[in-house]
Amino acid sequence: MAQPAPREVVDAFLRALGERDFEHARRFLSGEHFATRSPIGTFCDADSYIEDISRVGPILERIERRRLFAEGDQVCAVVDFVTRMDRRYVSPVVFVMQVEDGKIVSIESFFDASGYTEMFEADRAQ
Repeated sequence: MAQPAPREVVDAFLRALGERDFEHARRFLSGEHFATRSPIGTFCDADSYIEDISRVGPILERIERRRLFAEGDQVCAVVDFVTRMDRRYVSPVVFVMQVEDGKIVSIESFFDASGYTEMFEADRAQ
């Protein structure tokens, strides 16, 4: 059976994140060779990454896609994370993902982390 195109893998991963189905999102990440880097953290395994990103689940309303394009096995996604606490927040995020054998093996994220840090700093201190 043919592997899905890298763009399809990333599309499905983002859809699962937007639906707050983190268990399903985990299925698109490599279990053997995975790494991610962002302004708020670095993870060398998919399970730790999913555990961390799932913390935004209770406040995540949706992920709005602005742009998704691929070049070979690399996919770039420009999205807005729409969250709600005391008010609605829209946080632009750029993901650069590497896909191999139908799984995401690396994610590099670019965004202004100041709001995220403020929201979750107290949680991390405990």
